[in-house]
Amino acid sequence: MRSAMARAVVGDDDYGEDPTVNELQQLAARILGMEDALFVPTATMANLIAVMCHCQRRGAQLLLGAQAHLHVYEHGGAAQVAGVHSQALPDLPDGTLDLEQLELAIREAHGSRYHPRPELICLENTHSSAGGRALPLTYLQQVRLLAERYGLRVHMDGARLMNAAVAQDVEPARITQHCDSVSMCFSKGLGAPAGAVLAGRRAFVAEAWRVRKLLGGGMRQAGVLAAAARIGLEQAEETLRRDHDNARRFAQGNLELNSPLCSVSLAAVETNIVMVEVKGPSPAELCTYLQAVSEEELAETGHTVSVLLFPWSERSVRAVWHCDVSAHDTELALNKLGFVARKCQEKLAQGQGPSPRSAGEH
Repeated sequence: MRSAMARAVVGDDDYGEDPTVNELQQLAARILGMEDALFVPTATMANLIAVMCHCQRRGAQLLLGAQAHLHVYEHGGAAQVAGVHSQALPDLPDGTLDLEQLELAIREAHGSRYHPRPELICLENTHSSAGGRALPLTYLQQVRLLAERYGLRVHMDGARLMNAAVAQDVEPARITQHCDSVSMCFSKGLGAPAGAVLAGRRAFVAEAWRVRKLLGGGMRQAGVLAAAARIGLEQAEETLRRDHDNARRFAQGNLELNSPLCSVSLAAVETNIVMVEVKGPSPAELCTYLQAVSEEELAETGHTVSVLLFPWSERSVRAVWHCDVSAHDTELALNKLGFVARKCQEKLAQGQGPSPRSAGEH
């Protein structure tokens, strides 16, 4: 990937003159089944551009899940920058929305003098907060029919779209056919250092170009980034399938630990994310223990391994696999989890705090 970046032929992408960027955009549009695509610095910007292009009347409303990345983790850009009101609906455990609730929310505001005008439905696929679940194709079709019934458009936050395609063993275009636009990130599972793409109809992308400029996303010799993104995109299936296998192995191994302190729903592991439910130590404490190394660990396991997980909620931690985490790394992480769980159980049995004894933390 770095070699491709060094060899990249570049031009001024702000004028559409960077051949490497242009080739990436054409490739992405073809893979996503869209007429055109636009390279942007981040998927957060791609989502904001999509909202601004679809909802051009100030005070318009977009409907999305309450735990959607666009709603929770993108600094409220839809409201701050675009002047768009978000109607957040409860997410179901698999990352979908209840279609009856969705239609009720649309119907309640449709034609009302008192409600914001509903103009856009945003879906996230795969759904990060749901543990990387891939949205069912039948659900996407139902959302599309609902949107058409009321004259709304559908945008997909597809930061991890390629994970969904690999998990469902379908072409990405099979998923995006139900959407008006889709964003896709190159710097998550695809392993590029930066960049995302926003795809849709040609007229939509032409407007997106203008909005990208407004948001400061126009770049000059961006081909060095596009070259890395292309490598990630071309190798996506092999890379992501390996990530999914490693995540599932970790989840299966967690079950085999049979520890009362941590558990996983194997049925919920569809892609590269594993949510671990924690009992005993808090999620933050468990993450601290997994990162710490000690002489005791070295003596007992023959390794000192620092594992980085994220304290996701009050009782869960999140593990995410990417191209730099190997099958061997996964086994080491699983062994470290087993070591930490045993030490926590020993402390609890002795009536002490759950913290395992550690030294030399880094």
